[in-house]
Amino acid sequence: MSTPIPGWQGERVRLRPMHRDDVDLWLVEEQEDVEATRFLNAGLPLPKSRHDAEAFAAAYAEFGSRAERLMFSIETLDSTLVGGINLHSMDTRNGTFQTGTRVYRAFRGRGYGLEAKRLLLRYAFHELRYQKYEVRCSEHNDAMVRHMARLGAVLEGRLRRHTYTRSAYEDELCFGLLREEFDAFEARRSAP
Repeated sequence: MSTPIPGWQGERVRLRPMHRDDVDLWLVEEQEDVEATRFLNAGLPLPKSRHDAEAFAAAYAEFGSRAERLMFSIETLDSTLVGGINLHSMDTRNGTFQTGTRVYRAFRGRGYGLEAKRLLLRYAFHELRYQKYEVRCSEHNDAMVRHMARLGAVLEGRLRRHTYTRSAYEDELCFGLLREEFDAFEARRSAP
């Protein structure tokens, strides 16, 4: 069971370093959840193998390769692994960053992804001094579009016919969330 670390735990989930054995469930999800894999990779990637999972774990478990990506596992307060979230594309000069989030199929629709994202955004904005969170997603990724709306992000643009998948070109949507906008979102959530 994980010990709560101040700042890394919400009401339902906590973030912790990704461990090597967390990739076992990741590999199953990569192989079986085709739609999520398609959205996370802007198309259908080649199938993942045990070797791919082990290489992924070797690179990113326990915050390896931290200049490139910070990988966290999302777990419930009873230590059930429900997904992963990471901070990447960190541009320290301009103060921008992106994230990647995957809540495993059996745990979707419970608010775990939004709560994990709020924890990670607090860290990025208030500890790492980033000033803008950027997201690019398929126009057909309805869950991400709703997620960004809940956070108060602004649709900044549309890259027309930017991604090719399923025998068709899709537009890519570009969202942005400034630190001040996130702080206003957090204030609204904590208001009585």
